[in-house]
Amino acid sequence: MDTLGFLGILSLFVGMIALCFFWGVWEWKKPKDPGPLFIDLDRTIKKRLKKQGPSMSRALTRDNSAESGQISIQADSGELSQSFDTNETIRVRGDLRIAKGEIVPFNMIVEGNLISQEDVTFKGGLHVRGRAVIGARNRFEKSIVCQKELILFEDVIVFNCIDCEGLVFIKSGVKVGVGPEGGGIASASTIYLENAEGPLEIHSKERIRIVGALKEVIPDELEEIIEVKAT
Repeated sequence: MDTLGFLGILSLFVGMIALCFFWGVWEWKKPKDPGPLFIDLDRTIKKRLKKQGPSMSRALTRDNSAESGQISIQADSGELSQSFDTNETIRVRGDLRIAKGEIVPFNMIVEGNLISQEDVTFKGGLHVRGRAVIGARNRFEKSIVCQKELILFEDVIVFNCIDCEGLVFIKSGVKVGVGPEGGGIASASTIYLENAEGPLEIHSKERIRIVGALKEVIPDELEEIIEVKAT
C-alpha cells in the first residue's frame, strides 16, 4: 500500500509538470498574440539626442549598473538640454564644464571634476566625486555633495545644504540654507571664508578660518583649475 501511495503521489507530481509544458507547447503552436512589441531603441535614443543638440554629449546610454532611473552621459562639456524630466538623475562619466547661464533641470552625479561658469541654475541636487569649482551667482535649489575640494565664488545661493569631505573655500556673499528646508555647511576638512558675511551654519571637523583673500590659501592644483575656469 505504501508503494501504491508513493506511485500515486509521484504520478500527480509528474502530471502537474507535464501540464505546464502542455500549455507552453499549445501557446507556441497557436499563439494568441501576433508577437512581442517591437521597440527601436536606437531610433529612440537618436531622437532624444537630436532634441538636446550635438554639443552635449558623445554618448547617451542607460546605466544598468547604477540606481534605477539614472542615465549615463559621457561628456567633456557643452550645453545641457532642458528636455530631461526634473526627477531624473544624470550621471556624467569624467569631468564636466557647464557654460555661463545654463539651466540644469535634473539631479546630477559627476564622477570627475566639475567647473561651472557664472549664473548657472541647478534645479536638482549635485553630487561631485572629484573637485568642484562653482561660478559666481550660481543657484542650487537642492543640496551639494562634494567628495574632494569645493570652491564657491561670489553670491552663490544654495537652498538646502552642503556636505563636503575635502577643503571648502567660500567667497563673500554666499548664502546656504535659504530654502524652506534650511540647511548648513558640513565638511570633514577646513573651511575657508573670505570676508565672512551674514549668518552661515557651519560644521567643520578641523577648523574654520576667515581670510582676506582666498588666493592666499588655495593650493596650487586648485589655482590651475580656477585659471581653466576663467578661460
